[in-house]
Amino acid sequence: MSLTTTLKTQLKITDARVVYPDGTGTVTALNGVSMTAQAGEMTAIIGESGSGKSTLLSVAAALVSPDSGTVTVAGEGVGGRDETERARIRREHIGFIFQQPNLVASLNARDQLLLTDHIRGVRGKALRSRSQHADDLLACVGLGGFGNRRMHQLSGGQRQRVNIARALMGEPELLLADEPTSALDHQLSREIVELLRSLTLDLGFATVMVTHDRGLLPAMDHVVEIRDGRVLD
Repeated sequence: MSLTTTLKTQLKITDARVVYPDGTGTVTALNGVSMTAQAGEMTAIIGESGSGKSTLLSVAAALVSPDSGTVTVAGEGVGGRDETERARIRREHIGFIFQQPNLVASLNARDQLLLTDHIRGVRGKALRSRSQHADDLLACVGLGGFGNRRMHQLSGGQRQRVNIARALMGEPELLLADEPTSALDHQLSREIVELLRSLTLDLGFATVMVTHDRGLLPAMDHVVEIRDGRVLD
Protein backbone atom coordinates (compact mmCIF):
# COMPACT_ATOMS: atom_id res chain seq x y z
CA MET A 1 0.00 0.00 0.00
CA SER A 2 1.30 3.43 -0.88
CA LEU A 3 1.77 6.16 1.68
CA THR A 4 -0.81 8.24 -0.22
CA THR A 5 -3.43 5.51 0.18
CA THR A 6 -2.55 5.02 3.83
CA LEU A 7 -3.12 8.67 4.65
CA LYS A 8 -6.38 9.12 2.74
CA THR A 9 -9.20 10.27 5.02
CA GLN A 10 -12.26 8.04 4.58
CA LEU A 11 -14.30 9.54 7.42
CA LYS A 12 -14.31 13.09 8.70
CA ILE A 13 -16.76 14.31 11.33
CA THR A 14 -16.49 17.93 12.40
CA ASP A 15 -18.30 19.54 15.36
CA ALA A 16 -21.21 17.08 15.20
CA ARG A 17 -24.09 17.85 17.53
CA VAL A 18 -27.05 15.50 17.95
CA VAL A 19 -30.01 16.34 20.19
CA TYR A 20 -32.85 13.91 20.90
CA PRO A 21 -36.26 14.65 22.44
CA ASP A 22 -36.56 13.26 25.96
CA GLY A 23 -40.02 13.57 27.44
CA THR A 24 -40.72 17.28 27.78
CA GLY A 25 -37.07 18.17 27.28
CA THR A 26 -34.08 17.10 25.21
CA VAL A 27 -30.86 15.17 25.66
CA THR A 28 -27.64 16.05 23.86
CA ALA A 29 -26.17 12.77 22.62
CA LEU A 30 -23.22 14.41 20.84
CA ASN A 31 -21.91 17.86 21.67
CA GLY A 32 -19.35 19.16 19.17
CA VAL A 33 -17.66 15.85 18.39
CA SER A 34 -14.92 15.69 15.75
CA MET A 35 -12.95 12.69 14.53
CA THR A 36 -11.29 11.26 11.42
CA ALA A 37 -10.50 7.78 10.17
CA GLN A 38 -7.71 7.11 7.71
CA ALA A 39 -7.35 4.36 5.14
CA GLY A 40 -5.23 1.51 6.44
CA GLU A 41 -5.84 2.40 10.10
CA MET A 42 -8.11 1.21 12.90
CA THR A 43 -9.89 3.60 15.23
CA ALA A 44 -11.69 2.49 18.39
CA ILE A 45 -14.62 4.35 19.92
CA ILE A 46 -14.94 3.69 23.64
CA GLY A 47 -17.10 5.03 26.44
CA GLU A 48 -19.57 4.08 29.13
CA SER A 49 -23.15 3.13 28.33
CA GLY A 50 -25.05 6.27 27.33
CA SER A 51 -21.86 8.22 26.57
CA GLY A 52 -22.78 8.78 22.90
CA LYS A 53 -20.56 6.22 21.19
CA SER A 54 -23.45 4.42 19.47
CA THR A 55 -24.81 7.75 18.23
CA LEU A 56 -21.36 8.64 16.90
CA LEU A 57 -21.22 5.35 14.99
CA SER A 58 -24.71 6.06 13.58
CA VAL A 59 -23.54 9.49 12.41
CA ALA A 60 -20.49 7.90 10.76
CA ALA A 61 -22.83 5.42 9.04
CA ALA A 62 -25.04 8.17 7.61
CA LEU A 63 -27.94 6.71 9.59
CA VAL A 64 -28.34 9.77 11.79
CA SER A 65 -27.94 13.31 10.47
CA PRO A 66 -26.37 15.63 13.05
CA ASP A 67 -28.30 18.75 13.97
CA SER A 68 -25.14 20.71 13.24
CA GLY A 69 -21.64 19.94 12.05
CA THR A 70 -20.43 18.10 8.96
CA VAL A 71 -19.84 14.48 7.96
CA THR A 72 -17.80 13.33 4.97
CA VAL A 73 -17.55 9.67 3.92
CA ALA A 74 -15.05 8.67 1.22
CA GLY A 75 -14.95 12.26 0.01
CA GLU A 76 -18.73 12.66 -0.15
CA GLY A 77 -20.47 15.16 2.11
CA VAL A 78 -23.44 13.60 3.90
CA GLY A 79 -25.07 16.81 5.12
CA GLY A 80 -28.22 17.91 3.34
CA ARG A 81 -28.71 14.54 1.62
CA ASP A 82 -32.10 12.87 1.67
CA GLU A 83 -32.47 9.25 2.80
CA THR A 84 -32.17 7.92 -0.75
CA GLU A 85 -28.79 9.60 -1.19
CA ARG A 86 -27.59 8.59 2.26
CA ALA A 87 -28.58 5.00 1.48
CA ARG A 88 -26.52 5.21 -1.70
CA ILE A 89 -23.50 6.44 0.28
CA ARG A 90 -23.90 3.53 2.69
CA ARG A 91 -24.26 1.07 -0.18
CA GLU A 92 -21.29 2.35 -2.17
CA HIS A 93 -18.80 3.27 0.54
CA ILE A 94 -19.54 1.61 3.89
CA GLY A 95 -19.35 -1.95 5.20
CA PHE A 96 -21.03 -2.93 8.46
CA ILE A 97 -20.08 -5.56 11.03
CA PHE A 98 -22.80 -6.04 13.61
CA GLN A 99 -22.58 -7.26 17.20
CA GLN A 100 -24.53 -10.37 16.23
CA PRO A 101 -23.78 -11.83 12.78
CA ASN A 102 -27.53 -12.01 11.86
CA LEU A 103 -26.75 -14.58 9.20
CA VAL A 104 -29.49 -16.42 7.30
CA ALA A 105 -29.62 -19.98 8.62
CA SER A 106 -30.80 -21.47 5.32
CA LEU A 107 -27.88 -20.05 3.31
CA ASN A 108 -24.35 -21.33 3.04
CA ALA A 109 -21.35 -19.09 3.71
CA ARG A 110 -20.87 -18.11 0.06
CA ASP A 111 -24.52 -17.18 -0.40
CA GLN A 112 -24.44 -15.02 2.74
CA LEU A 113 -21.99 -12.81 0.83
CA LEU A 114 -23.80 -13.00 -2.51
CA LEU A 115 -27.02 -11.92 -0.81
CA THR A 116 -25.46 -8.50 -0.17
CA ASP A 117 -24.76 -8.16 -3.91
CA HIS A 118 -28.40 -9.02 -4.64
CA ILE A 119 -29.55 -6.36 -2.18
CA ARG A 120 -27.27 -3.82 -3.87
CA GLY A 121 -28.96 -4.63 -7.19
CA VAL A 122 -26.36 -6.90 -8.82
CA ARG A 123 -28.28 -9.33 -11.03
CA GLY A 124 -27.87 -12.21 -13.52
CA LYS A 125 -24.44 -12.99 -14.94
CA ALA A 126 -22.82 -10.21 -12.95
CA LEU A 127 -24.07 -11.78 -9.73
CA ARG A 128 -22.88 -15.25 -10.77
CA SER A 129 -19.44 -13.88 -11.60
CA ARG A 130 -19.15 -12.57 -8.03
CA SER A 131 -19.09 -16.09 -6.62
CA GLN A 132 -15.28 -16.25 -6.97
CA HIS A 133 -14.99 -12.87 -5.22
CA ALA A 134 -17.04 -14.27 -2.35
CA ASP A 135 -14.80 -17.34 -2.12
CA ASP A 136 -11.70 -15.11 -2.18
CA LEU A 137 -13.05 -13.05 0.72
CA LEU A 138 -13.86 -16.17 2.70
CA ALA A 139 -10.27 -17.27 2.17
CA CYS A 140 -9.06 -13.85 3.36
CA VAL A 141 -10.86 -14.33 6.67
CA GLY A 142 -9.52 -17.85 7.16
CA LEU A 143 -12.48 -19.77 5.74
CA GLY A 144 -11.04 -21.01 2.47
CA GLY A 145 -13.06 -24.01 1.28
CA PHE A 146 -15.96 -23.21 3.64
CA GLY A 147 -18.21 -21.66 0.98
CA ASN A 148 -20.74 -24.52 0.98
CA ARG A 149 -21.03 -24.79 4.76
CA ARG A 150 -24.24 -23.69 6.43
CA MET A 151 -24.33 -21.68 9.63
CA HIS A 152 -25.04 -24.64 11.95
CA GLN A 153 -21.79 -26.17 10.71
CA LEU A 154 -19.73 -23.17 11.86
CA SER A 155 -18.53 -22.08 15.30
CA GLY A 156 -19.36 -18.66 16.73
CA GLY A 157 -15.95 -17.33 15.75
CA GLN A 158 -16.31 -18.70 12.23
CA ARG A 159 -19.74 -17.11 11.86
CA GLN A 160 -18.25 -13.78 12.84
CA ARG A 161 -15.61 -14.27 10.15
CA VAL A 162 -18.42 -14.77 7.62
CA ASN A 163 -19.92 -11.55 8.98
CA ILE A 164 -16.63 -9.74 8.30
CA ALA A 165 -16.32 -11.17 4.77
CA ARG A 166 -19.92 -10.16 4.08
CA ALA A 167 -19.16 -6.58 5.14
CA LEU A 168 -16.29 -6.46 2.63
CA MET A 169 -18.27 -7.81 -0.33
CA GLY A 170 -18.99 -4.29 -1.63
CA GLU A 171 -15.32 -3.27 -1.35
CA PRO A 172 -15.99 -0.42 1.10
CA GLU A 173 -13.66 2.44 1.85
CA LEU A 174 -15.01 2.62 5.42
CA LEU A 175 -15.72 -0.37 7.67
CA LEU A 176 -17.86 0.22 10.77
CA ALA A 177 -17.94 -2.44 13.49
CA ASP A 178 -20.34 -2.35 16.44
CA GLU A 179 -18.97 -4.43 19.34
CA PRO A 180 -17.91 -7.25 16.98
CA THR A 181 -16.27 -9.30 19.75
CA SER A 182 -18.83 -8.93 22.56
CA ALA A 183 -20.16 -12.49 22.10
CA LEU A 184 -16.69 -14.07 21.89
CA ASP A 185 -14.21 -15.16 24.54
CA HIS A 186 -10.96 -13.32 25.09
CA GLN A 187 -8.85 -15.45 22.74
CA LEU A 188 -11.38 -15.32 19.89
CA SER A 189 -11.79 -11.58 20.43
CA ARG A 190 -8.06 -11.06 19.97
CA GLU A 191 -8.08 -13.23 16.85
CA ILE A 192 -10.97 -11.28 15.30
CA VAL A 193 -9.36 -7.92 16.03
CA GLU A 194 -6.02 -9.06 14.63
CA LEU A 195 -7.85 -10.27 11.53
CA LEU A 196 -9.56 -6.89 11.17
CA ARG A 197 -6.23 -5.12 11.61
CA SER A 198 -4.60 -7.25 8.91
CA LEU A 199 -7.49 -6.73 6.47
CA THR A 200 -7.59 -2.98 7.18
CA LEU A 201 -3.93 -2.65 6.30
CA ASP A 202 -3.86 -5.08 3.38
CA LEU A 203 -7.06 -3.93 1.66
CA GLY A 204 -6.64 -0.26 2.49
CA PHE A 205 -9.98 0.71 4.00
CA ALA A 206 -10.50 2.60 7.26
CA THR A 207 -11.99 0.72 10.21
CA VAL A 208 -13.94 2.32 13.06
CA MET A 209 -14.90 -0.05 15.87
CA VAL A 210 -17.05 0.52 18.94
CA THR A 211 -15.82 -1.66 21.79
CA HIS A 212 -16.14 -1.93 25.55
CA ASP A 213 -13.03 -4.13 25.79
CA ARG A 214 -10.05 -1.95 26.64
CA GLY A 215 -7.82 -5.01 26.33
CA LEU A 216 -8.19 -4.68 22.55
CA LEU A 217 -6.97 -1.09 22.40
CA PRO A 218 -3.27 -1.93 21.86
CA ALA A 219 -4.25 -3.22 18.41
CA MET A 220 -5.72 0.18 17.47
CA ASP A 221 -4.00 3.05 15.72
CA HIS A 222 -6.28 5.62 17.36
CA VAL A 223 -8.74 5.69 20.26
CA VAL A 224 -11.66 8.11 20.55
CA GLU A 225 -13.13 8.16 24.07
CA ILE A 226 -16.60 9.64 24.50
CA ARG A 227 -18.03 10.90 27.77
CA ASP A 228 -21.34 12.75 28.06
CA GLY A 229 -21.40 13.37 24.32
CA ARG A 230 -17.91 14.88 24.13
CA VAL A 231 -14.53 13.52 23.04
CA LEU A 232 -12.05 13.38 25.89
CA ASP A 233 -8.65 14.90 25.14
